[in-house]
Amino acid sequence: MPLFGKKKKTDEQDNSSAENKNSSVSDEMKIILEAREEEQQERKARAEERQQVQEQVSKEMSKLEEQSLHASKALLEGMVKPSGMTFFVIVDEIPLSAVPEKEGNIVIRGNIRGTAKTGMDVYLYQGHGDRFSVRIEKIRNDNREFVDEITYERAEIEITRGDIPMPADPDENASRPVKRFAVLTDSKGIEDTKDPSCKGLAAAGNPRTIAMLCEYGKFGDEPIYFGTLMDSVITSEFMTLAKIGNSKNGKSHVAFMSIKTKKEPNVNYLPVFTDLKLAKMAQKSSFGKQSGSNQSFALSFAQVAALSRDNNNKGFIINPGGPVSITIPKPLIDNLVKTNTFTERFGEGAGDNVSFALGGSGNKALDDFRAKGGPDLPGMQKVIIKNPTDTPEFTELEKTVKTYCEAHKDIEKVMILISSPENDPDDQTYLCVVDCPDSSIAEECKALAEAVKPCLKTVKKVQFIQFSKLPQKEDFAQKATWLYMR
Repeated sequence: MPLFGKKKKTDEQDNSSAENKNSSVSDEMKIILEAREEEQQERKARAEERQQVQEQVSKEMSKLEEQSLHASKALLEGMVKPSGMTFFVIVDEIPLSAVPEKEGNIVIRGNIRGTAKTGMDVYLYQGHGDRFSVRIEKIRNDNREFVDEITYERAEIEITRGDIPMPADPDENASRPVKRFAVLTDSKGIEDTKDPSCKGLAAAGNPRTIAMLCEYGKFGDEPIYFGTLMDSVITSEFMTLAKIGNSKNGKSHVAFMSIKTKKEPNVNYLPVFTDLKLAKMAQKSSFGKQSGSNQSFALSFAQVAALSRDNNNKGFIINPGGPVSITIPKPLIDNLVKTNTFTERFGEGAGDNVSFALGGSGNKALDDFRAKGGPDLPGMQKVIIKNPTDTPEFTELEKTVKTYCEAHKDIEKVMILISSPENDPDDQTYLCVVDCPDSSIAEECKALAEAVKPCLKTVKKVQFIQFSKLPQKEDFAQKATWLYMR
């Protein structure tokens, strides 16, 4: 019996030891499981946080897309529809993996605003105001299906190369001739790659700029987009509003209107518009009536830059009445007028002085433009025009001009005069009147300006004007002498 009892106790001890051992293993596993569960919870929390961020980004992108869609519909289906525009697309993707159906064609992607159709002859705008003629060959919708027509959807468009130039360097990527944020549309507009001072001013209509503004909310934070938009602004023409009246001295004067914003109620901005229709609508609105504006003017960017940085304004606002507006403050304008695009197009200092921007002498001592007007606006600032005197400088200039004209058959006649403001007769400019077709006047004037530059010593400035742009040109020709006639 004692032996049996002792054995029982040993068994109990063994069982107790086993239980303790099992309990010890369970505690270790419990710690491991708790740590694992904690890690899983953290992972789940991070996943939920990422999902919330993605949902927020997606929600924000959907909101921005809706805003862009609304703006484009207001433009294309409203009263201010640009002439000839039924659609536009901002090229936000150039897919390298997409192979065109026809060799030599180009595939682009973007959101169609309006209605695009295969077979349409359209225009591609990109870089320095360049406009190329191309054709829509194929359209593929977001479901990867080929369609003949598409309206307000994302699409892949195959276009012909058209007159897009091939790269001069064969090492350049010829397969990507279209830049991101180029604009494809059927609106021709008036954007010009040449110097506008040689051609005079036209009624503004800027399909590239107005299309890009519709997408500003979506892409405005992207440096490439913003830089492309600013290039578009520099190479566009704008409409602005003004009131013309008579001053006490009998001269006409012009007063351009200014507006303020709710954000900056004490700061004036020059309002400009991408289209004459938008300017006319503003003219009929309350802020147009407040200024008493009775005229609209077409201005180049150089003129806008000068006007919007005078003593009254601190920048300009594009399309203040919508469909999308953007403010260009003075510090940004200061940087834009320093770019190569601006200098090549308008010349040094064109954005710093209103008179110079309008084709005048550039003399900062001229009367304030806002009160007296500029020399290129008829009846405003009086300019004295006379024949040049026979000096060695003019003899050299005359010889250079004749040599140039004889080698360029488009030039029929050239006349050179001296112009100076009435209140500063010593501030002289050579006024070169060129009789040349519209198609080549800009190119010829730009090249002629380079040719005569070494001759400009005493009179250091030259201004070109096309003979056909002169008011009462026939009377003018009878009173003046042609330096060169073919």
